[in-house]
Amino acid sequence: MGRPLTRLRLIGRILPVYSVVSRTDRKMPTAHLYLFSDACPSDWLVDGQDDTWHTIVNFVFQSSPDVQPQVENGASHMELLALDATYMDLVRALESGLPSHKLKKWKTSPSYQSRFCRAFADVAASIKPIVSACSFQEKSLRSSKSALLASYNQHIGGIEGRGIGFEEWLDDSGRLRMKHSFINMGGHHKIQGLENQILVVLFMSWFVADQYIFYKKDIVSNKRYGFDRLAMTVVSDKLSGDDDSRRNNEQNLRNLIDPEGGNAPIVLTRSPYSDSFSGDLIADNLAGWLNAAVANPGGSFGGAARGIAGSGVWAGWHVLKQSSTKLESAPAMSRLQEGQAG
Repeated sequence: MGRPLTRLRLIGRILPVYSVVSRTDRKMPTAHLYLFSDACPSDWLVDGQDDTWHTIVNFVFQSSPDVQPQVENGASHMELLALDATYMDLVRALESGLPSHKLKKWKTSPSYQSRFCRAFADVAASIKPIVSACSFQEKSLRSSKSALLASYNQHIGGIEGRGIGFEEWLDDSGRLRMKHSFINMGGHHKIQGLENQILVVLFMSWFVADQYIFYKKDIVSNKRYGFDRLAMTVVSDKLSGDDDSRRNNEQNLRNLIDPEGGNAPIVLTRSPYSDSFSGDLIADNLAGWLNAAVANPGGSFGGAARGIAGSGVWAGWHVLKQSSTKLESAPAMSRLQEGQAG
């Protein structure tokens, strides 16, 4: 039997707030996390590619408590992170080991990919970035549909947590479609699309909620760090099929993460220029690397990932198992170790 899909142990920094607010103050401030999310090799499943591996990566960074007022007033992640010394130290350390000292997309070239792996290995030994990821084969996610919906309903569950369900039908082209309709204070809404898309955005929304629950427990609930709330900004890459004027897939994800319409402590956004902002590029590179590693554990990228496993940076990387009643996983390093032995 597999174990439930577990959450990572927070291995990066947690910034206490004693320099910002006295421990005797009645109201403690809010902790805030940025979560940069990306997927490889594509956002959606493809019919007939059951054995294809996908990896969703979340690169997580806690912003300084000093800038929380700006966060709440709508300042962008690009603006605030450019002023965060710890974040910029991480970016500069990575870029110092890259061609032209610049982060680029993972697909840039094989030589760039190798240099990124080496640069990240150097950073992981000192700065310890926070990474969570889940890899899965398409057949595993499809066969886990019931478990995925049950896990989503346990974590979020739609309006007032009552649980959601989907209608399913074949369109004129013989493709399976899914739809869930609901009403909130903002009116009537639909989450709908091809099964190949809805299963992924449902999994992404569950993964975000799972991360939020863990970090809230680790940062807020134990009262060690002086926070009484947790807010999270999810910076998602532009989903396939969306553009600046049409964001149907992004809206599906938004409605799944925050079905109440603005009441969740999680904000979904994206960078206007995701091909150039450092946080998006780090997530893109990690997604490409980890997916290559899990698809071919005996290859060079699998070896590069194994080489820094001792740093703990992959503690939050798991492989989804075919699940029936609840999502289950195994540590990704187990697959990589088995692949090395094979």
